[in-house]
Amino acid sequence: MVKNQICISLITAFLGLSVCFSTPAQQEFLPSPPADHSLIYVLDQQNKLIALPFETAMTPLRAEQVAKSTTTSYIELKGEHSATVLLPTQRIFLFTIDRGGAHPPLLVWLTPHRGARRVTAIAQRGMAGFAISSSEIVRPIPRGLVKNGDEVFMELRPRVSLMPGEYAIIGNDLTRVATFRVIAAAD
Repeated sequence: MVKNQICISLITAFLGLSVCFSTPAQQEFLPSPPADHSLIYVLDQQNKLIALPFETAMTPLRAEQVAKSTTTSYIELKGEHSATVLLPTQRIFLFTIDRGGAHPPLLVWLTPHRGARRVTAIAQRGMAGFAISSSEIVRPIPRGLVKNGDEVFMELRPRVSLMPGEYAIIGNDLTRVATFRVIAAAD
């Protein structure tokens, strides 16, 4: 059951990555791919790509080992808030691999927990690694901009404006988790 839920959430979250190369609207600015393919970027008000800082996350799951049983746990980041504040409609850009079995990093909602931020993680019996609970994945609209072999420079745009709160972009490497927060607009 968990395996099916994880597969469905990953497929739903990034359905059509290979065919999602679309023609941009004429007035919308689309940046050229930056030189550093290892970073995650946002587009600032001057249409410049700014790299998001990385934090290190921790989990009690042994993601490098094959799980003996299906276990639900968490991935945790220290501190109550990310230092980076973004607008609710900020556009995110990153490089990812487009081939079977690979998935782009996930945009997730973080929950406060005793001075830290967490997201639910699941280790599935018989598999190494972890999955993120589908209810905590923010499903963006992925748009491939430039493809070079298996590598794709893509935009992740929220389907709706992000609600105030803490967010992370989590891939397989928990030492490189991009975090940001969205705050409520002043009235």
